[in-house]
Amino acid sequence: LFVNNGFFNQVFLVGNINAARYRGLEVELTKRLSRRWQMEASYTYSRAVGAAEEYLSSLGDDPSVVQDEFGYLDYDQRHVVKVNAAAYLPGDWQIGAVMSWASGLPFSIVDTFTASDNLGYGQLRTFYGYEDRRTGGYVSVGRNSGRNKASMNINVRAQKAIVLGRFNSKLFVSVDNLLNADDLRIFSLDRNDAAVSQSGRVVSERRFGRRYELGVQLDF
Repeated sequence: LFVNNGFFNQVFLVGNINAARYRGLEVELTKRLSRRWQMEASYTYSRAVGAAEEYLSSLGDDPSVVQDEFGYLDYDQRHVVKVNAAAYLPGDWQIGAVMSWASGLPFSIVDTFTASDNLGYGQLRTFYGYEDRRTGGYVSVGRNSGRNKASMNINVRAQKAIVLGRFNSKLFVSVDNLLNADDLRIFSLDRNDAAVSQSGRVVSERRFGRRYELGVQLDF
């Protein structure tokens, strides 16, 4: 909270203040095992808004921007499609695949700076917006108003059942990220931090690389 009495320092108020609201609609199609194959597919349309993304969220810690912190949650995805299928082939072979496509997750455009508007105490402020360098004006945006690109992922697996003595065993090979997708997820973008680069500071995470796994499973 802001300092109201110069003889006391800041007061940090802890409580169940933030809230979140998730609403979604899911459609699912299931093909039960018959004729040696099975499949399950689903589509989810959802919307998640609020200011409570995690238990130790920092939202609400800065009293100067509390009114701007309600917005899309960081796990808000408008469309998600999932399909998984498996088939049983002659020779005790099994093959399966998992495919998912999802619309982009949100990210915030922020302006982080140090302010002394609280009786001289240095405060790290985070505004949601940026300075328009063409007009010189300040553009305010909502929290998590930006959107990452949609992503698609496919994982496949093949396995063969074998008998080793008294053990039922399996040899398997799996491939994750079959398409070798190179997805970048942005968490926040500080467009006014020109000291880092011309485009600003980007906090992000990249998912890349096709991965292989070869193994043996022993059941006893």
